[in-house]
Amino acid sequence: MKLLLALIFFSISRCVFAQQMHIGLLTEFDIKKLKINKAIGNYHVMTDSTYLGFANSTDIIDVIYVSPNKMTVNFQGNSYDNINNLFLYALFEEQSIQLTGISPGFNSRQYEGDFEISAGKSGVRVINNIDLEAYLEGVIESEAGSSQHYEYYKVQAIISRTYAKKNEGKHKLEGFQLCDKVHCQVYHNKRLNNPIIDSAVSNTGHQILSDKNDKYAPTFFSANCGGQTCNPSYIWKESIEGLTSFKDTFCVYSKQATWTKSIPYIDWVTFIVKKYNFPIDDSLSLQLLNNYKQDERQAFYIDPSYGIPLKELREKFKLKSTYFSVRKDGEYMVISGRGFGHGVGLCQEGAMKMARTNYTCNQIIKFYFPDYLISKIIYN
Repeated sequence: MKLLLALIFFSISRCVFAQQMHIGLLTEFDIKKLKINKAIGNYHVMTDSTYLGFANSTDIIDVIYVSPNKMTVNFQGNSYDNINNLFLYALFEEQSIQLTGISPGFNSRQYEGDFEISAGKSGVRVINNIDLEAYLEGVIESEAGSSQHYEYYKVQAIISRTYAKKNEGKHKLEGFQLCDKVHCQVYHNKRLNNPIIDSAVSNTGHQILSDKNDKYAPTFFSANCGGQTCNPSYIWKESIEGLTSFKDTFCVYSKQATWTKSIPYIDWVTFIVKKYNFPIDDSLSLQLLNNYKQDERQAFYIDPSYGIPLKELREKFKLKSTYFSVRKDGEYMVISGRGFGHGVGLCQEGAMKMARTNYTCNQIIKFYFPDYLISKIIYN
């Protein structure tokens, strides 16, 4: 009992002196068996009420899902049944563990911090409790890679920090704050101690974007806007103050600026006719259907009167963006698109280009978020 209380106090005391985030990991998988190994440093391992011991670099922990609230944990030659919660507490900062999927199989990922592992409704749930700044370094590595300009990393740090704070209740009902997928922020590995990324996060510490009322700014970002950012109302059916559509020439020669996809004509037409009651027998409408050109970003295919949202076509046919034109070519519809992602807010490849051509962090942020200010927050 004394050891349990000591561990709880140890965990709480670390939270007091750092801004802790609770991140849902491996959320795209329905995990039935998980392997935990290759710890860097030592981890305290315990269940709800039982201390199991230290895990080090040679130990392997197998977590096997049985049913809701029930897991089997194999550790150091012992098997523990009917476990609901498993906790791993790092003895020091910057220690990490490796998570590998056995069923289903997926590539290993490494993360720092502490971990809560439990039996959810249909699989093992993993939550990473980690300092915000360490989390941001992992996010930036996942989102932008390891070879960008220093000024770009500063931009991404401010944007990602703002997003994390503004949306920290996004997954509250699931028991964590943010997940590791793209609809939150990609977080597929721990920080790799890249000195440029670490410096960018450190030198923008506590900096966020805010509006005139000191509220967190809506810091949306996507890979490539295709030469024009998107009005939020085209994607989410509502306007967001401070975010508008404007031309962006910095990204137009990037690798994801253009793309092409061919879709069977019958699939394209059948979906549009059935879903939106498209007047296929009208010759003028058919002509417009078969030859649609989007010179500037729009919300609807052909014309709003047909009621066909471009975002729904993107979702149905797995297109890279809503910024595309269409032409019929024999038995196929050829989709010629621009950009990758929703296109709202910061264009990552555009911002990367700006940084490479000597624009500063502040200038880049001002270009994409002209109505917002860089300010500082004090963590609670």
